[in-house]
Order: sequence, then C-alpha cells, then structure tokens
Amino acid sequence: MTEFRAVETLDELRACVRLQKRTWGEGFSDIVPASVLQVSRKIGGFAGGAFENDRLIGFVYSLFGRFEGVLSHWSHMLAVHPSARGRGLGRELKLFQREAVRSSGISSIFWTYDPMVARNGHLNLNRLGARVLRYVPNMYGSDTGSPLHAGGDTDRFIVRWDLDGPETLRALEEGSARSADRLAVRGPDPACVVAGPEGNTAAEGLPGGDEVFVEIPADVESLPPHGSLVRWRETVRGAVLTYLRRGYAVQSLVREFEADRCFYVLRRN
Repeated sequence: MTEFRAVETLDELRACVRLQKRTWGEGFSDIVPASVLQVSRKIGGFAGGAFENDRLIGFVYSLFGRFEGVLSHWSHMLAVHPSARGRGLGRELKLFQREAVRSSGISSIFWTYDPMVARNGHLNLNRLGARVLRYVPNMYGSDTGSPLHAGGDTDRFIVRWDLDGPETLRALEEGSARSADRLAVRGPDPACVVAGPEGNTAAEGLPGGDEVFVEIPADVESLPPHGSLVRWRETVRGAVLTYLRRGYAVQSLVREFEADRCFYVLRRN
C-alpha cells in the first residue's frame, strides 16, 4: 500500500535528492539539495512523499511566497520513480499537496510545465483543472545538464491551480474518468488546426474563429532532440504566443485516437 506523508527526516530529504538525480540526471545543474528542502519547509513550503515499505517512490515540493500579488505556493518539483510510473501517483501527490496547502489557508498553487509533453498537459489541465496563465520561452535556459532538456530551449506554461475553483472541483469530481478522448469520433476542423513541425506560425497565416487547435507531438520523447523537436517547439511557441496576444485562453488538451494526434484547445475569451 502506498502511504502519503510529509517528508521530514534528513534521510527522507536525501532520498528526494536521489530521486531528482534519477529523474533529471546526475548532471542536472538545478538539483535542490536537502538543506534547501529543509529550510523551505521551515518557512512555509511543502515537501510531500509517496512511500512503499518506507521507500520513497515519489515526491512533490513547493515553496511559499507571493506571486502576482497572491500569497501562494509555487510547486517547483514533482517526480515519480520510473518503477512506479503509470499508476497515477503524480495526480495523487498533487492532491496530497492540495490538502496540505489548503489546510494552511492558501488557496492557489502555481507551477510550470513543458507545453510539448502531452501527458503533463493532460494531467495539469484535464485531471487537475489548472489554468494556463502565460507561455514563457526558454524559462530555465538551454543548458541545464539534464537529458530531459536535450531538445534545446526550456519553454514553459505557467499555470495556476485554484484549489477550490470551479475548474478544479469539476476535474476532481470527474476523477479518473476524465480523459483526453474527446476527439475519438471526430477530429478537429482542419481550418482550425495549427499542425505539426512545419506549421505556419506567421500571425497572418494562423486560423481564426472562436475555437482553434494547436497540435503537439503525441510522444515528444520519441523525437530526435535536435531535429523535428526544435521545429515542433518553434511552431507551438509562435502559435500559442500569437493566440494568447489575441485574447485566446488554453482550455484543455485533447487527443484524436485513431490518428494518435494531440491538440491544445484554445478558445477566444
């Protein structure tokens, strides 16, 4: 049975460091050391772990502060050991974090994620109900030392999770039944799709309408890091930044199963 509890002892904090290295690589330059994890907890941050037989198999870490004028947590890291992936532990860790942060009187958590990773988009938008605030090109720089960032720029969505907001409550109510299968029967109108690494990102060439679809790779890890991945990222970056400037908002991530294609749905506010 998996136990979720606060990470408190020095040995547990050091286990978080080992899991960071297992996840992002030994050469990752932004490893958070045990001492910083410890101090963060003492000033209001949170470190929660998933344990099996007292072995750490996942953790989530957030800092306490103020962002955009709101007292909040910034969720900096979420990692699950490779042996425990595919079991929904990422979502369970976020829900554990939600309860801990709510109990301290904080109502919002912010974090970033790579817009190109479809499974993370599905978790954050569909299954947790977080909202995209903005798109930040190369937020963490291009040389982090992590093989996960071998594709060049570290573009990120900044998202806000209102812990008792309507999108969150709807996502939590739907629970595991919520999936990115809304396009299983009908794909998006081709006139409303920005598709693939060769897509046209010139503002005048992007489709309009109340709802548009921006395609991302179904499996970004399978792409060569210095070839099509770079072209994909440039297309997605140009399209999303343009639509956000036009007043669109990212609503969800959907998947067309027959063709194995993934799309962000953006709607005009």
